Amino acid sequence: MVASRSSRILSPIWKRIIRNVVESTIVSSRNISSSLVPLKQHLDKNFLDSATTKFSKSYPQPVFESHPNLLKKGEITPLIHKDEYKERRTKLMQKVFQQSDGSKANIVVVQSSSKLYMSGKIPYVFRQDSDFFYLTGCLEPDVVLVMVSSPCSDKYESILFIPKTDLNTEVWEGPKLDLDFCVNILGIEQANYDSQIAPFVCSYIKQNHLNGVQIWRDHGRSFRIIDDVITQKGGSIATLDYVPLIHNLRVIKSKSEQELMRRSCSIIAEATIETMKKSKPSICESQLWACVEYHSRMSGAQYLAYPPVVAGGPRANTIHYINNNQLINNGEMVLMDAGCQYHGYTSDMTRCWPINGKFTSHQTEAYEALLDVQLDLIQFCNERPPLDILFQRMCRQLGKNLQQIGFGKDAKSCVERAQMAYSVCPHHVSHYLGIDVHDTGKIHRNIPLETGMVITIEPGLYVDLNRSIAPKEFHGLGLRIEDDILITETGVEVLTQSCPKTVAEIESIMR
Repeated sequence: MVASRSSRILSPIWKRIIRNVVESTIVSSRNISSSLVPLKQHLDKNFLDSATTKFSKSYPQPVFESHPNLLKKGEITPLIHKDEYKERRTKLMQKVFQQSDGSKANIVVVQSSSKLYMSGKIPYVFRQDSDFFYLTGCLEPDVVLVMVSSPCSDKYESILFIPKTDLNTEVWEGPKLDLDFCVNILGIEQANYDSQIAPFVCSYIKQNHLNGVQIWRDHGRSFRIIDDVITQKGGSIATLDYVPLIHNLRVIKSKSEQELMRRSCSIIAEATIETMKKSKPSICESQLWACVEYHSRMSGAQYLAYPPVVAGGPRANTIHYINNNQLINNGEMVLMDAGCQYHGYTSDMTRCWPINGKFTSHQTEAYEALLDVQLDLIQFCNERPPLDILFQRMCRQLGKNLQQIGFGKDAKSCVERAQMAYSVCPHHVSHYLGIDVHDTGKIHRNIPLETGMVITIEPGLYVDLNRSIAPKEFHGLGLRIEDDILITETGVEVLTQSCPKTVAEIESIMR
C-alpha cells in the first residue's frame, strides 16, 4: 500500500522533471529565427523510455497506449492515422502556394478553440475548432498551429504552440498537452510554448522582409497576438483567408472519414428507432430527447451534434424548435431532427411518426407525398447535380404532389406550383455534412456533387393554422424527412438507411 501510494506521489514530480529538461533545450526567442530543432533530437531516448516504463504516463487525450480498445497504433483519433493528418497539412500548404504570390513567404496560423464557461469556473463541454481538428487531431484548447513556407517553395514546416501548464492545473483538470506529445504522438515537426508565437512570427517576417510575407488566417476570428504583429509591421504584411482552401479539402471525405460517418449515422438511426418504441400519448418532448441522447451515447457517440428538434403537433412548424418542453397529445405527429457526434464526425437525420403509433388518413397522405419527393431526390443524386438543382427539383416535385392532395388548387403552372411548395418548405433541401452539421460553409451549393461528398436530403412540409392554400384537415401539420447521403464512385449510399421511414415500417416498429 505504501509503495503504491508513493508511486502516485512521485509520478507528477517526475513529469515536472521531464518538462524542465524539455524547456531547457528549446531554442530561445533570441535565436528563434533559426529553424526550430525537433524535440526528439534534444531528449535522450533511453532516458525517456526508462522514465515512462518506471512510472505510468498520462495523456491529454486518448492514445493507443491508454485506449487500445479505441485506437490502433499510430492513430491520433479513431480510424485516422497521424500520416493522414500530415497529408491534410501538406495539401493545405500546396493550395496556399498555388493561390499565393509565389515569390513571398507564407505563414499559416490556425487556432484551436478556447474553453467557454457557463458561470465562474464551470466550463461548457469543450468542442475543438473544426479546421484545427481536421489538421491536427489535437483535442486540447488554446493551441496554435503555425505552418511556414519559404519564398518560391511549397515545402513547409509545422510548429505547434501550446500553453505552459503547472502541476496545480493538472490537479484540477488532468493531464495537459506537452512538447513531447506534440512531436511523438501528434506527429508535428516542431513544438514550443505559446509565449514564443509573437517572437517566432516577427523573426520569420524579418528574415523574409526582402521577399515579403503573407499571413493566412481565419478572417472570421480575431487573434490578438497576430493582430498586434500585423499592426506593428504596418502595411508590409498581406493577410489572406485560408478557410476556403481548407473547406475545399474537407468537403471530400477520405475512406476513414466515410467510415466514421457511417458509424455516426448508424448510431443516430438506431437511437431514433428506440425512441419511436418508447413513444406514447402524453409523453413529454423532453423525454424523447433524453431517450435519443441516452441511446446515442450508450452506442458510442460522445454527445448529440446539436440541440435536437423534438416537436409535437403544430410546434413542428417552427423549423428550429428546440424548447422540447410540451406534452404530445394523442393523435399528433412528432418530428425529431437529431444527430450525434462520433469522434469528430456528425450525423443529421429527421423522422416523423404518430405518437400513438398509427397514422391517420390525412397524415398518411401528406407524409407519403413528402416521402415520394425525398426518394426521388436521393435517386437523382446519382446524376451528381449541384445542391441548388436538387432544391429546384424539390420545389417542382413537392408542388405537384401537394396539388394532388388538395393544396394550391389555383396554381396553374409548374412555376406557380413550385412557388406554392416553397411557401410550405422555406428552407434549402440539402447541405454538406461532416465535422460540422452544416459543413464547409465556404463551399457553394452550385457545384456538382463529387465522389466522397456527404450531404443531407431533407424536404419538409410546414402547414401552419392559417395556411389558406391547404385544406383544413392538414392545418397544424409539420413534417420533414431527412437522410444523410454519401456520393460514391458507383452511385449513392444512404448512411441513415437503417432507420425505417415508410408508413408501414414505422407503424410496425411502434406496435
